[in-house]
Amino acid sequence: MRWPLNRSLRFGMWLAALLPLAVAVASGDSAPSAPLPGGQGEIAIQGSYIGGTWQPLADVSGAAFHFQDFMPGLGVLSGSFEGYGSETGFDAGVTFLELRGAPWMGRYWTVTGGDFHTPASLVAFPFNNIFMPEIEARGLKLEAAHAGNQYTFFVGEQTLTAGLRVAYRIVTPQTLMGFSALRRIAPHLQIGARAMQFSASREAILENPELFAPGRLVPTVRTLALQALYTPVKELKIYAEGSPPSAGTGGAIISTLAGFTWESTSFSFKTDYTREGVSYFPMAGYFLGDRQGPFAEGRWRPLPRLELYASASHYTNNLEDDLRIPLLTSFGTSAGASAALPDNFSASLTLSTLRFSQQGGGQDAVGSDNRQMDATISKAAGRQTLHLDWREIRLAQTGGPQIQHYWEGGDNVQWKHFSVGGALRYQQIVDTAQRNSLFFRGLAQANLGRFSAYGNVEAGNDLQNRTLFSTSAYRTSVIGVGCRVARGWYLQSEMFRNSLNLSLNPESIFLLENGPALAGVSPYSASLAATNQWSMYFRLSKQLHWGAGLPGENRSTAQAASLTGTVAGSVSVKSMGGSRAAAGIPVILDGARTAASGADGNYVFENVPEGRHEVSLLLAELPADLDPGGTQKISVRVEPRRSTRADLEVLPLMSAGGKVGGPEGAPLEGVVIRLEPGARYTTTRLDGSFTFYNLREGDYMITIDNSTLLEGGVPDSPANVILSLRDGSATSPIAFSFAIHTRQKPIRKVLEIKNPRS
Repeated sequence: MRWPLNRSLRFGMWLAALLPLAVAVASGDSAPSAPLPGGQGEIAIQGSYIGGTWQPLADVSGAAFHFQDFMPGLGVLSGSFEGYGSETGFDAGVTFLELRGAPWMGRYWTVTGGDFHTPASLVAFPFNNIFMPEIEARGLKLEAAHAGNQYTFFVGEQTLTAGLRVAYRIVTPQTLMGFSALRRIAPHLQIGARAMQFSASREAILENPELFAPGRLVPTVRTLALQALYTPVKELKIYAEGSPPSAGTGGAIISTLAGFTWESTSFSFKTDYTREGVSYFPMAGYFLGDRQGPFAEGRWRPLPRLELYASASHYTNNLEDDLRIPLLTSFGTSAGASAALPDNFSASLTLSTLRFSQQGGGQDAVGSDNRQMDATISKAAGRQTLHLDWREIRLAQTGGPQIQHYWEGGDNVQWKHFSVGGALRYQQIVDTAQRNSLFFRGLAQANLGRFSAYGNVEAGNDLQNRTLFSTSAYRTSVIGVGCRVARGWYLQSEMFRNSLNLSLNPESIFLLENGPALAGVSPYSASLAATNQWSMYFRLSKQLHWGAGLPGENRSTAQAASLTGTVAGSVSVKSMGGSRAAAGIPVILDGARTAASGADGNYVFENVPEGRHEVSLLLAELPADLDPGGTQKISVRVEPRRSTRADLEVLPLMSAGGKVGGPEGAPLEGVVIRLEPGARYTTTRLDGSFTFYNLREGDYMITIDNSTLLEGGVPDSPANVILSLRDGSATSPIAFSFAIHTRQKPIRKVLEIKNPRS
């Protein structure tokens, strides 16, 4: 699956031909030029060293270069070049050249040569039980957009991700070609259409059974997908899709998907029915389609602190009645509740069932009836978050019943620059015999100016994720450090180990691919990345800037790049007395670009590409006297040459303190002072002073813990003090005092009476 030299030469020819084509397309527009061109980039040297018990040391190392350059009147030219060498030859990472937003013939064009990706769903997909991957290939992609309509053409060889830490692309033996159109028919209605062709030789399909769905022998599959999303009101979304494939055999069925979602503050409901044949979306490395059945999920919040939820699904496969393919059937249910309890406690209870059967296809019949019950209780106590978890899994399989019990306890502690946590799980399995095991996971992170370190370690037998209730196909242990070694230079190093939890076969993928176990990764890529090996990784990178930089680095330009708009808003401090502007608050766009609010609380991101974006507070750099409010992250849609507003909130934080006094010479350190609500506490210093930090506005009760006073200590001041914290108002120090009452021990008199006879 390596990238041969002839493909390297052909790919280089693609890139060499692309740049003059892109410039020629862009130069046909007579739009005025912006006066401040510029850009940014990054150059990196990185490598990965892989070893194991039964293999010699292997390495994959090389260089990478990424850049973006804003060219007034043309658009944004960006590129990525990644090449790595190893013992087996040359591997290419994400490598492309792209000109985005070039104006020509009344439309804005994007031309990409090399590695590209495009979504499989043209309109916003409202369901989470159906997996929709991105189309990834190496070739050519053209996009043209105007007034909310978008047209896309692409052709290339499909690629998949490989590599443990230094990721490179492997080219599959399948060629993709497609054309799509997205139109906004009305303010609340979007229609999308896509025609695609999947081509692979019969020999390649037979030689790579891990890449192609069982039962597929047709070299060429053509599909035509029609998608529609109707949103009559904000809470309601109605989705429909139809896809008639042409596989050359005449027996392919028409795939359909329809459903709706309703989402409000107190109630949400999602339901859909899917009928997808084996030719629905036959991308190599994935097992999409070959599925039929309903799904429904509901959540109800009858009280602000209580949420109830339930879901159910029923799926079967082999819609074409192919005798070579086993018939798989699954019926799953889940129901539970979660609640926020007094004193910062929270609890949840979930019951899940899964019935699975397999028969035919030349394989032995398999059946299982499984149940999982899970109960969790957690508590936030100051900087700590503790949790206890109990789980029982009953597996009624063909080979015999099995019961698994889990008891897990863990704690997470957070400081300003440090966080540490861990959990220990005791597991017990009962079938023909009883077996016990332990599983541990721990994490730690530190951020100290230029230096950062992090670790996530898992050890032991993760038995839960080897069942049909798996939520993670593989586990990873990693320890890493990062450091800004000089201006613009950053060094990162990691050591990690991956291991596969369960066997990825058509049966387990049928059950797990639409859940969190694979997290949207190709099953083939997941199996490649989860080899049971250790690896060491390093990366040395340098940030580059030239000219005026990219638009949006808080510089104004006369004209933005094509197909861009503006995201603007304000950050306000929300207090009980009203709201006021918050100055100097860091805001981040899409996890990359940052801006700070001005004296009036306003911020702006200019030249934001059209589409969906996320604006949020940059929590790591939020001032210490502020806390994120109820609105700290907003998803917005940017339209060309329009301003989209996103307003954020922060809450003021205050401190309160005082002093404990006592008799002269009495030790004052270590007296416990409690704060309610919140179940927080602190202890006094040597001089008896104490302070509570990071308190939100509100009314609190401060209490001295009498049991921690010096022996004989008795409070001679009120034990409780009511404190009202308000933004902008000073608070008086709290004073506690105690005295020492000594009690004289009773004297016991013993009279000795002498015997008169002595």
